Amino acid sequence: MEQHPMPRQITTFEFKLIGILTLKQFIYLAVFIPMGFVVFKLIPIPLLNILFALIVAGGGVAFAFVPINDRPLDVWIKNFVRRITSPTQYTYHKKNPPIYFLKNLFFLSDPHRIMSHIDSQEKLAVYMAKTKSATSAPAVKKQVIANLLQKPNTALAGQKKVIAAQQVKPPVQIQTQPQTMPQPAVRKAFFTGVLKNHKLIPIPGILIYVKNDKGVVSRLLKTNPHGVFATFNPLPPSEYLFEFKDPKNTYFFDTMKLKIEDLNPKPLEFFSKELL
Repeated sequence: MEQHPMPRQITTFEFKLIGILTLKQFIYLAVFIPMGFVVFKLIPIPLLNILFALIVAGGGVAFAFVPINDRPLDVWIKNFVRRITSPTQYTYHKKNPPIYFLKNLFFLSDPHRIMSHIDSQEKLAVYMAKTKSATSAPAVKKQVIANLLQKPNTALAGQKKVIAAQQVKPPVQIQTQPQTMPQPAVRKAFFTGVLKNHKLIPIPGILIYVKNDKGVVSRLLKTNPHGVFATFNPLPPSEYLFEFKDPKNTYFFDTMKLKIEDLNPKPLEFFSKELL
């Protein structure tokens, strides 16, 4: 059998600089053995001085020559102290504040999109019912043909009974009333507007701050990909400041003061004043 060399740990390999000892082993022996001699001289009791001196010197020998699972004794003691002193439970505290242009943001639901989704679901259900009935009819015909081939007498007798029953029973007319779908109420926007540049191209992604006379933001709107913004929640009739901000700092607008009424049928139009 071929012999293969065992892999060795080379990242923590220490060279033997002093005889057969590494630098760390030499330092441990040079520190702990003199300390054991000092302990032997300081303790006057004959047996205790030898015992404590051997413990101190043996500790240095253990630190230098006794690894446990390929780890020196000092690493084990260091990990033990770190484990005892470190916390065992961690609690997450969120400190980052929200982005400035997402504060006081109103999300508006479009009722037309909801009704179109419901309408598409109803159409899909009707289509699936029709396809299911259309696929079940050929299966019934195949079953009747198979019965005729296997048991012709029984199948013919059953058909005669069905024909006789149909002749006896008068046809029943079922009057069905057409189902009327409830018409959803179309929710109208309180006011709408559009933002354009000097080339009359709609500008998407612009933030619109609607402030009252006290400077408090009443609405925070954003233009859609067509440059249109709208709000469905009514505001009390008053004069409001319209401030516009482009997150990309590409377009610039003047602050406009407009009067909002109970009914605002005409859309508002605003134009940017970027450099040509």
